[in-house]
Amino acid sequence: MQQHTQLLLTTLLLSLYGCGGGDTTTENNDTALTTPPVTTPAPTLDAPTVSEQPDPQTQLPYARIAFASEGASGYECQLDDGLFEPCASPHDIYPLAVGEHTLSVRAVDDNGDASEASQINWTVNSLFDADAGIHPDLVATNVQPDPVAANSWRGILRINCDFAHASYDDPIVFPGQDGAAHLHRFYGNTLTDENSTTTSLFTDGESSCQGNTLNRSAYWVPTLLAPAYNPDTGQRLVDDDGQDAWKVVPAVVGNDDEAHEIFYYSAGVDDLDSIQPIPLGLKMIAGDHMGQPGNEQDTSIVRWHCQSWESDESSNPQWSTSIPACVAPDRLRMDIFFPSCWNGIDLDSADHKSHLAYPVNYGGQLGTACPETHPVPIIRVSFHYAFGVKPDVYEPETQSSQGWQLASDMYDASSETPGGMSLHGDWFNAWHPEALQAVLDTCIKQELDCHDGNLANGYRLTGTRPGTQEEPAIINRGKGL
Repeated sequence: MQQHTQLLLTTLLLSLYGCGGGDTTTENNDTALTTPPVTTPAPTLDAPTVSEQPDPQTQLPYARIAFASEGASGYECQLDDGLFEPCASPHDIYPLAVGEHTLSVRAVDDNGDASEASQINWTVNSLFDADAGIHPDLVATNVQPDPVAANSWRGILRINCDFAHASYDDPIVFPGQDGAAHLHRFYGNTLTDENSTTTSLFTDGESSCQGNTLNRSAYWVPTLLAPAYNPDTGQRLVDDDGQDAWKVVPAVVGNDDEAHEIFYYSAGVDDLDSIQPIPLGLKMIAGDHMGQPGNEQDTSIVRWHCQSWESDESSNPQWSTSIPACVAPDRLRMDIFFPSCWNGIDLDSADHKSHLAYPVNYGGQLGTACPETHPVPIIRVSFHYAFGVKPDVYEPETQSSQGWQLASDMYDASSETPGGMSLHGDWFNAWHPEALQAVLDTCIKQELDCHDGNLANGYRLTGTRPGTQEEPAIINRGKGL
């Protein structure tokens, strides 16, 4: 009996050890006695409250959306079917294509947790949608442009721009630096200054060019100056500092119907179907501000000529690298051709030129085309100014443009070394994308000669308007302080 009882106890103990019931180690005791930590749920962020958003129906190719959520350390935005990406309020979106758009915005806390998203929905209507209302900067027209002349432009739009203002600023070469440049004359966006950016030009201001808000691009050139003379004696005048005095020679700008068009958009290559619109925000410079005697520029890029010469690229290519002595009542003409081959990547470069190139004439079937280094043909921009040789600015003895200089000229003009060799121009794209696409599709690719802002689709751009017309003092022959 006693042996039987001991056997039962032994069996029971073995069973307990086999089930772990006899394990009394510190590790397992600690495990058994540990209480799970109490976690406090992270505070839930509210979906952002939207305080500014586009109209449900608009023709604006950009949108500004402002939002806030208490306690948020940041925000993430998603446009249409894109990905959520970090953003800040106000959030500027551009360029926007015609069609429906949705922006989803959510708040994010310090832990990276996101709130529910707020959604903003709107539709961008076409500029030319009669049902939605034609854009106010377009005018209906029954005039259809003529085909381009033989041996002339391949396809072109010509527009007028009024003078907007002058200043010693240059938002491409000296961004953010007030008064750091030589004296420039600005056309296009009336708010252009040293702080201008793609966002500011594209979303704000009016334009002195035809099309107003459809063409907020900025155009500028060095100011053309004439020696100032006493009208009675013909003697050279001096300024308050005892230095030779100078006067601005204004460009001649005709009215919108009988215009001297000063800005052209055309084809620079033979294959018109290969040309693309100029990308928004592209900055470029044509010509060299260091041009001077012994370093004359290529007249296929920048040039001068008297209007009486009747210069023509194909039949009478008479051009000058400097300002010729055009005699009153003649006009001095100036041409600046910008490069029209893009590297397809950069909107600017260190020298503001390397991201672009000029087409190359390869001859044969290929003809004029873009080089491999810059394979993307874009619309060619060119400036064409006329300056009247008038009594208030001409040289009294010869009654000509003798002695005229650019504010950028680094040498003194004389009868042996005429001024103007530093001719150059700057351009900063802020066209409405749909309007610029129409220029390409209906004028250039259709090989039409579109004058007066006529888009060849039943509409033309509205007329010019002046800017502030501000004319600062001519300091140091236009070179500034």
